[in-house]
Amino acid sequence: MKNARNFSMAAMAAALVMGAGVAQANPFEGDQAIAPKAVASTLSRAQVQAELVAAQRDGSMPLVGDRINTYRGERQTSALSRAEVQAQAHQALIAGKLPQGNGSFGE
Repeated sequence: MKNARNFSMAAMAAALVMGAGVAQANPFEGDQAIAPKAVASTLSRAQVQAELVAAQRDGSMPLVGDRINTYRGERQTSALSRAEVQAQAHQALIAGKLPQGNGSFGE
């Protein structure tokens, strides 16, 4: 009984040691990690900040805060009023033209 207990404890210790070794393993082949290359900027800090402000203003920046900026292009106004859009949506719902349930958007 003692031998089985000692064996299980030794096996558990070996598993923990091997697990720690795997967690520290280099994910690249061998010991060749990819080092970042040094890049010299041709712009000053003020120029970069000015470009950032311009991109935020014209909507060409891919990220705005922690959100993805999906709007690109000029603003368009609708020819329909809010009530007309709601009426069209209601008619489409009644006619069964709106997707329903999971996976109804081609997923």
